[in-house]
Amino acid sequence: MAALKVDYDAIFGLANTPEEYETLNVIKTQIRAEEKAIRDLQAKLPARESFGAKYSAEILGSHEISFTIPANVPRIRILQEAQDIYYKLERRNYVFPTRYKVWLDMPSFTEGKPTDTHLSIDGCVDESQNRTLMDQKLFLKRRFEEGEASLTAVEDLAAAHAIFFIVTRQNLFRGLKIRTINGALYYDNLGLGMDKFSLDWNRFSDVAAACYLPPGVVERPRDEKKNPRA
Repeated sequence: MAALKVDYDAIFGLANTPEEYETLNVIKTQIRAEEKAIRDLQAKLPARESFGAKYSAEILGSHEISFTIPANVPRIRILQEAQDIYYKLERRNYVFPTRYKVWLDMPSFTEGKPTDTHLSIDGCVDESQNRTLMDQKLFLKRRFEEGEASLTAVEDLAAAHAIFFIVTRQNLFRGLKIRTINGALYYDNLGLGMDKFSLDWNRFSDVAAACYLPPGVVERPRDEKKNPRA
């Protein structure tokens, strides 16, 4: 389907004859057919698997995930879906209710992007705890040789945790509080919540950091899966 969209965009930018516009209509019909086939397949999957497939979730490691947020889908919708799935399965909240209400009023959570958003996130970077905020930022820049890594936005990390948690039943944060550029998230028995440590310049043994993974880091585990003997 991605290839069809590329073809559509290429022709759309050049089309100026009836034949070319007819070709666009044919491609559009094919795209819609493939989208429907994917939705039908997802509907037949169990809730957890369907949720992961919807966002093209790829578990890269014990605390790393790649996923895609479709165009115009706000982060809050991912949390709403995770909330619904978890409540049906466990009769418990996935997101702490008070925090959920706050995020419902935040544009960063409620406004979708005009194009698909591909994200790869390490939700709890090894050895990033017990550092000040500045130390964590410097540590992330030096941590990955393939390119600079930076703290995530809180809404992206919340979406990453929701998908990871529903798909794997594991806590992306490994029991720690996780700093982002605009908040610190944690997950406990009451649900996904937010703490004040993101702007605190002290060191805390239970406060780690999350980061966006550079492309080279993301491709390595994929290559290892394809070539296990390499």
